[in-house]
Amino acid sequence: MEVSKKRQMRLERQRQRYRKYLRIEIQVFRRVLILLCLLGLLIPLRPEQSKLEKRDLEQFPSPTVQGILKGNFFEDVSTWYADTFPFREKLLTANAAVERLYGLGRQQIHGNVGTGDEIPTEYTEADTQKKNQKKGKASDKAAKDKDSDTDLEETVVAQGDEGEDGMLHEVPESVGTIYIAQDRAFELYYFALESANRYIKMINNAAQLLDGKAVVYDIPVPTSIGIYLDKGIQESLGCSDQSQAFDYILNNLDSRVRGVKVFDTLLTHNGEYLYFRTDHHWTADGAYYAYERFCKEKGILANSRDDFEIREFDDFVGSFYSFGNQAAVLAENPDIITAYTPKGTNAMTYTDRDGMTWEWEVVADGSSYDRGSKYSCFIGGDNPYSIIQNPELQDGSSCVVIKESYGNAFVPFLVDHYQTVHVVDYRYFVGNIPEFVAQNNVQDVIFVNNADAISEAAVGYMEGLFQ
Repeated sequence: MEVSKKRQMRLERQRQRYRKYLRIEIQVFRRVLILLCLLGLLIPLRPEQSKLEKRDLEQFPSPTVQGILKGNFFEDVSTWYADTFPFREKLLTANAAVERLYGLGRQQIHGNVGTGDEIPTEYTEADTQKKNQKKGKASDKAAKDKDSDTDLEETVVAQGDEGEDGMLHEVPESVGTIYIAQDRAFELYYFALESANRYIKMINNAAQLLDGKAVVYDIPVPTSIGIYLDKGIQESLGCSDQSQAFDYILNNLDSRVRGVKVFDTLLTHNGEYLYFRTDHHWTADGAYYAYERFCKEKGILANSRDDFEIREFDDFVGSFYSFGNQAAVLAENPDIITAYTPKGTNAMTYTDRDGMTWEWEVVADGSSYDRGSKYSCFIGGDNPYSIIQNPELQDGSSCVVIKESYGNAFVPFLVDHYQTVHVVDYRYFVGNIPEFVAQNNVQDVIFVNNADAISEAAVGYMEGLFQ
């Protein structure tokens, strides 16, 4: 009987300790919540921009009677509160670390794998009409944001093995649109027929308008998935064949257009560091091979890479990390940017989106840039208009490069071949290219577009330059 009482007393003491522990745990949880709520109310600490995602964050919504009655205003306030929470990026990083502890880092789905349009061999208006009749198809990239380079919302994490030729041959896990294999990420590619047809028509129209005035060059550039990922894996993901897509585009260009075929050249060198692991851009070495092919098409001698001053900027972690759920494997394997400074000059002038003009460098010192912005060392990043004048040449030669951000790493190689290099980012430039060509005595018009940038939205901007 005495033993039973002692046991009951011991159990009661254990219950009391457990209740005390629960009370303390609840109090700590409440205080953490209160602290976070108070932190969230500190307006001065709320960020306005995300360096990782390279975008402006949500602004506090303006209240309207209709918005309040329908509830939209409160939804917008909630979105603003979450998007601009103090220390959001550090909290996101911490959240990703916690998820990895639970084994969630390798299986993340933000959207579904789609399928691309069938790639025909010849361009016809009927193809576009057929495309318009197909509704709900997930292949068309036309809905991408005006900077298709940063619209990477869907995510997949996977693992794979790399072959000796630099191509991944083992099928990794596949559950989305940004695809991580080993320490490298890819963006899945889907061919959009209507966008391709509009692109062909736009380039041919440019050649017709500039006939007898300037030579039009078209350089379609593959993205890393077309060069580094085995075709069988691409097919299993429903991806389109970028080689076939480029053949379709180049084979249907007007005879006045000089198409520069870089796919096979890059594929031949796919054991080299042609694309960043953590970012969707190509490296300057990838751009160099495209430059060599351009020089061959133009009939001039390309400079050797040894002729340039070489600069390196390490610890670059780009867009795939930002939009790929901040995968630890990418953060732990940052990229190195190698840049080749032109011989003739490293000076340039650019006009920003606010109309301000700046003196800058063709290849700037990116060592002090934050981890996600180091690619901006090339020609000052994406600006409406830039001009580079080479004092070593006085022959009146000039070109205009019509580009998205892939063109940034390509432009420095052109500097030593032209007295004047004009650079137009079609997403921000306002003007008429035929008039620009006439006013500036431009001889060469060079289009540089990556596979994902040949989208309906991007083509719309380029069409506007020739109207």
